Amino acid sequence: MNDASMEDVVRQLNDNDDWLVRAVAVRKLMRFGPAALPQLPRLFELVFDAKVPIQSDSCRVIRHLGAAAVPFLLERFRDSDARRRARTINLLSETGDRMSTTVRLAEQVLPPRNGELPEWGCEPDVVLDAFRKSLEDPDHHVRFAAASSLEEFGHDIPEVIPVLIETLAVGTAHEQNWAALRLGRIGTPARSACEALRRALDTDCRYTHLAVRNALQLIGCVTC
Repeated sequence: MNDASMEDVVRQLNDNDDWLVRAVAVRKLMRFGPAALPQLPRLFELVFDAKVPIQSDSCRVIRHLGAAAVPFLLERFRDSDARRRARTINLLSETGDRMSTTVRLAEQVLPPRNGELPEWGCEPDVVLDAFRKSLEDPDHHVRFAAASSLEEFGHDIPEVIPVLIETLAVGTAHEQNWAALRLGRIGTPARSACEALRRALDTDCRYTHLAVRNALQLIGCVTC
């Protein structure tokens, strides 16, 4: 039913019994554009739904709200739940049509950085400052999310490098992979990461191993 009213969609969005009803409602919200803005609190809750399709579609709707979603998302940095703070950073990093860097599994080298900032409206400095403050967050996953976003946009690289080095030792397998990739893209300014990268060669993940090996070469660690 593509002609469902906003009232119908909101009711379905809050259906806690049938996840398929929630999933369809999230997709329907996309066509309402800016009119979906009042549903941001519920959409943000659904980002953590047990069902992956609901999570991904909720993120997509929030991202497509663009700059209008930024004030709401900035408030989420005050959330006591570290998962929510980390996800907030991820959402802000792709606000609007800008997508973060992707990598080919077989290559494990990031393409050149796209310096274009997402659709943050008139608050780019406010968002970047929130990322910078998150480098000191008590939760490592939040620190890594902030470091990843700042590296993505080419900001505060000297402050980002220690967080990426830390991630090589304590991050999840996914985070370790991306820490190596981002250190490789930073290149020679990340020479302080050489020792940590050498230790990370012991990883059981062949993709991370390749990313680490590439980073060592890109940084010039062979001559450190």
